[in-house]
Amino acid sequence: MVAIADSTVEHATGQLTLTQFRALRVVSERTPVTMSRVARELAMNPSTVTRACDRLTSLELLLRAPNPLNRRETLLAPTAKGRQLVGQVDENRTRVLAGVLDRLDDDVRASVLTAFADFARVATPDA
Repeated sequence: MVAIADSTVEHATGQLTLTQFRALRVVSERTPVTMSRVARELAMNPSTVTRACDRLTSLELLLRAPNPLNRRETLLAPTAKGRQLVGQVDENRTRVLAGVLDRLDDDVRASVLTAFADFARVATPDA
C-alpha cells in the first residue's frame, strides 16, 4: 500500500515527496487551515510541515495568508493547481488499486474489501 501511495504521488507530480503530498491533501480537505493544525493532523513536527509547505508554495500548489483573527498564524489553502494535483493522484490510486483488486478471485476480493472497510472504520478518529 505504501508503494502504491509513493508511486502514484511520484507519477502525478514527479517532484513531491509523500510528506509534501500528505500536507497538500490535509490543506485541500480542511481549507483554510493553520500550519499547526496540519502538523497535528499528520502527527509531524511543525518544522517538517513548514518545510513541506514552503516547497508546496514555491511550486504554486499552496497559498499562504495571514489569519485575520490571529496575526501570529498563517492560513493555508490549495491553489487550483494544488486541488487538481490531489484529484489526479486520487484518480491514479483508484485506477491502480482497481487493477490490483481485479486480479483477485471474487471471494478474495470481497474479503479484502470488507477488511479495508473495517480497517477504515476503526482507524477513523471519530469511530
